[in-house]
Amino acid sequence: MFFGFVLVNAIDSVLSFIINAYLYLGLWKEFSADFLKYSIPVLSFLLFTITTILVIKYVNQRASNFELNKIRFPKVEYIIAVIIAIFLNPLGNKLLGLMSEKLGTTTNYEISEFLDLYGTSHASIGICRWVSIIVLSIYFYRIYKKNEVETEQ
Repeated sequence: MFFGFVLVNAIDSVLSFIINAYLYLGLWKEFSADFLKYSIPVLSFLLFTITTILVIKYVNQRASNFELNKIRFPKVEYIIAVIIAIFLNPLGNKLLGLMSEKLGTTTNYEISEFLDLYGTSHASIGICRWVSIIVLSIYFYRIYKKNEVETEQ
């Protein structure tokens, strides 16, 4: 359970970093604000949907030959997930600081456009994050109930 929590946090950090990096790249390359405003939620939806589907496929593949007594704690994967979860968010914040400095000096964006894009990106990340968690929770609950019924028989 602890490993799963850290792994989900690391995956979420990677997806959030990709979306924020896209926002910063778009601001740096001076894409139109309207284009960014609509492409960021689409990118968020696609990334979180693809990741959710891949997780479900992976769980289906692993669930077919699942034996609880043969499970070992994945130390290397855990350490990698912890490093990603800890360091990717501050790196994203550093990118935001660098972009804010550039925004104040050499871009064609108004501060209100930047704040609107920033809010849109974080709102879309938050919504997609919660929808993914709900979908995965329902899926894992169904697996749990199915295994519970099989165990009783």
